[in-house]
Amino acid sequence: MTRLQTREVETDRDLQHFFDEAALDYVDQHGNPEKLLAYRLSIIRSLVGEQGAGTLLEIGCGTGIHLFSLTDYFDLLMGTDISPLMIEQASKTRERSAASERVRLEVDRAEELSTVPDETVDCVLCVGAFEHMLDKLAVVQQVQRVLRPGGAFVCLTPNGDYLWYRLIAPILGFETRHLSTDRFMSLPSIRKLLAETSLVLCREGCWTFVPRGDIPGLISALLASVDLVGRVLSLPSCRGGVYFRAIKSGW
Repeated sequence: MTRLQTREVETDRDLQHFFDEAALDYVDQHGNPEKLLAYRLSIIRSLVGEQGAGTLLEIGCGTGIHLFSLTDYFDLLMGTDISPLMIEQASKTRERSAASERVRLEVDRAEELSTVPDETVDCVLCVGAFEHMLDKLAVVQQVQRVLRPGGAFVCLTPNGDYLWYRLIAPILGFETRHLSTDRFMSLPSIRKLLAETSLVLCREGCWTFVPRGDIPGLISALLASVDLVGRVLSLPSCRGGVYFRAIKSGW
């Protein structure tokens, strides 16, 4: 395992290059990819709930691993990403999908969503990408714009209050960010962000995320134990991920 080194990022172009480089051989590095995907999808489906029908937009969709796993759950699916090569890889998956005619893919910044008209989406999904987006308020404002009244924003992201990020890694001298602009959100910071929009937080919580691909095995095992304690005692600081579901008001 190569020790994580943070890459300096100053512009959207830098961000695009990073994900273009990762696109061709992208795979989940934090454990068994199939098991982790199934776990995340179980959380996503529980958060989507009755929003299952209609139109889904995934922002920061990458190669589409979540998007194409939800084709049986939505009538129309759209995926956007800042990386042209990520969208190219997702397009190859679309060609093999039985639901290809119901999936649209676009290169588009989450801060702009210029390819998505106002109030045309029933659910916006963001999984493991929000932390990389440069202007989070602009992202949430765009989510608000494209959602229909009553539509949901569902997001899974690393936890900014996680003991590993906030305390243990700094003491041990480990890098925790892939990009210098990465910003991990805590539940309080998410509440504050959403308060600047008409999105109403209706559900929040923690999920198991251990960044195994970025740390030695011994520390990984320790963090897995910390997560177990966090689950049993309901301690958000022991959990690596947070999730939320927010609804656009204006019925």
